[in-house]
Amino acid sequence: MFQSISKKLPRKLDWSVIFLGFFSAYISFQICLGIIMGYFVARIFSGKQPGETGRIKSIIFHWGDYRLHLHHWFLGFAVVLLALVLDYSFFDYGKFSYSFLGGLIFQGIFCYCDWKRIIIKQKKHEK
Repeated sequence: MFQSISKKLPRKLDWSVIFLGFFSAYISFQICLGIIMGYFVARIFSGKQPGETGRIKSIIFHWGDYRLHLHHWFLGFAVVLLALVLDYSFFDYGKFSYSFLGGLIFQGIFCYCDWKRIIIKQKKHEK
């Protein structure tokens, strides 16, 4: 059974997504649902390959010879960090909201090889 599932899934997602789903479902249904929904929302609206424009355009700032690319995982992480540091309780459904952002972060880091490229030096012809 698992062999047929793993042939249909991308190689990187075989057991990690299955494990993450079972583990989070064991802890809480809200957490499991948030992670799964965050993952698939990010997957639907972001580009299929690194560097490809998705349904929602990336936020990129040009700064001299550099380009600052705010990836969706980075923005999700910033929201989580800001909410934790400022002790915001604006998340009415805290477990779901944090896990939704966690799924978004997980998808951004796990599915793209350029996830760590935030500040990029531009080439002369890219300006």
